Amino acid sequence: MKFSNLLVIALLVLPILAVGQAKKSPYIGYEYKGVVPSATLPNGVKHFGGGLIGKIDADPVHGISQVEKGRTKMLWLEVSTGQDAGGVSGWRVKDVLVFPALTRSDYIFFAGDPAILCRQRGTEIVNLVGVGRIARRDAIFRPSKLWVANLGTDKFEPMSLAGVKCEYSEP
Repeated sequence: MKFSNLLVIALLVLPILAVGQAKKSPYIGYEYKGVVPSATLPNGVKHFGGGLIGKIDADPVHGISQVEKGRTKMLWLEVSTGQDAGGVSGWRVKDVLVFPALTRSDYIFFAGDPAILCRQRGTEIVNLVGVGRIARRDAIFRPSKLWVANLGTDKFEPMSLAGVKCEYSEP
């Protein structure tokens, strides 16, 4: 009887532990200096630019960057680490979203994207990132997954699609 109880507990706990380990990215904690878009960082990741989120006059300031290694696309939630003598900002990666198998029609967006505006029950959602498809003819974006960058925890938190409507306008 005791063995079966231990087995049940192990079967319930092991998947939880495995999921936590699977979410740990080797890029969390990575530090780099600001770069121009399409530059390759010393770790081999190609940086495609990003944007500031939260209070842009805060110290430190937060940002989201779109990066790629091989065919794997990622969004990095970052925090500034200060500026060097030349005024170039340093960044530390706090959380990572990985998109290993996107199709050509999938579109990744993050807060500040001029083409995508999402609202939930009529209110704009701040610090939002996601992936989905653009319906140009209907001028909408159909998200398949959404996250909010929580600046208190420095984590991307999953968000329900319920009540979310996104507009698309070509820049």
